[in-house]
Amino acid sequence: MDAWPLLTRIWRLQRALVEEATPCIAEQGLGPKDLMLLALVEHTPHAGALARELHLPAPSVSHALKRLEGAGLIERHSDASDLRRFVFELTPRGREALAAGSDCLTRTMRVRLARLSPAERSQLNRLLERLLEDDA
Repeated sequence: MDAWPLLTRIWRLQRALVEEATPCIAEQGLGPKDLMLLALVEHTPHAGALARELHLPAPSVSHALKRLEGAGLIERHSDASDLRRFVFELTPRGREALAAGSDCLTRTMRVRLARLSPAERSQLNRLLERLLEDDA
């Protein structure tokens, strides 16, 4: 199989899942990109690292972080190891929004996965894991 058709199918699936889950995510006052940023802040608390992870310009990430901070979903603190930069962390409200938004996406994916047999789901998971393996 040629790589391009596979890539376009993966992209179309991702877009369809996000589109289907967006109304539910919006009930949390979030957009899909906000949800992804909240999920990343939990593990990557520095703005520069978030920008690199998302492959976005730092000013775009900073603007989004300010918006989420203004909404009470994240907090900014001075980094104890380097006072010139900040670390971001989820507030309790941010954790609730992340959990609810993640649940929206999970339910949407479950509907799609229900089209597959248990054996097909298992095989899909194994194949995706193989594709995600780092080259050693």
